[in-house]
Amino acid sequence: MEELTDDSVPRLLEALAEAKTWPERFQARLEGGADIHHEISEADKRIEQLEKQAKEAMKRLGCVSPQTRMVYHGMADMLINWQTFKDSLG
Repeated sequence: MEELTDDSVPRLLEALAEAKTWPERFQARLEGGADIHHEISEADKRIEQLEKQAKEAMKRLGCVSPQTRMVYHGMADMLINWQTFKDSLG
């Protein structure tokens, strides 16, 4: 498949990188006593959307594209951080 020429992949990579930081932010707020369970639930939905977008992008890009590897690693890092955070909530 052809490389994508628009900015959808860089935007997706930026969104994945930002989502990777959410657990740390949420943890700090939880430790401060904030009740953010609704926000965590909304973030969980957004994580699922980002994962879906990443999978669609990888399918469009094809398996030999360097961008595919970047999206895959961004998605994996985001999911690992998120699942570790959710597991810590009990």
